[in-house]
Amino acid sequence: MKTFFGLVLIVLVVVSVYDSAENITIAGDSVIVDAGDYDVEFETLREYQATYMLFGGEYSRDKTSINPITLFGLGSVDARNIFARYPDFHRCNSPGAQLAQPKVKWLNLIPADKQVLNELKESIEEYEDNLGSDGDRVCVSLVGKTLRMRSGKVPVMHRDRSGKLRPPTYHLINSSKMVSCKSLLDQA
Repeated sequence: MKTFFGLVLIVLVVVSVYDSAENITIAGDSVIVDAGDYDVEFETLREYQATYMLFGGEYSRDKTSINPITLFGLGSVDARNIFARYPDFHRCNSPGAQLAQPKVKWLNLIPADKQVLNELKESIEEYEDNLGSDGDRVCVSLVGKTLRMRSGKVPVMHRDRSGKLRPPTYHLINSSKMVSCKSLLDQA
């Protein structure tokens, strides 16, 4: 029995190490992600600030993942415009859902630190809890930088693997805050 609890404790410690976002190094305009067998280097392009209504999200504990957080969100301007015509657009059976669906963006997020990682995870959890209980929609305001991949190198082999990696846009997130969707949509 002691062995079992010892193994559980070790698993929790290993998980919490990855949870701390220690695999991310930020130096000037460079962001390096240690993704296990390879390092992915990004350059910062521009400031990034946006607010989204969440339609899902994922958190990955897999150290080989370039970005531990992926959100699926509808931009605040699109959400307000659709809400003005279809206040129930977030429901699948609303005609507004067909307008919203193609505008939902896949957001590949790299949290700058553990606090931001926890805020983003909390947003996903709140979304899932509210979805299950037919609660309020969750909106999230993000501040950071847009990134462009420079390289994906296998350190031992000195080989660039960036051509084999996902090409979408990534964002380094320095701040994440849940905001009221109701007040956001009432601005319509």
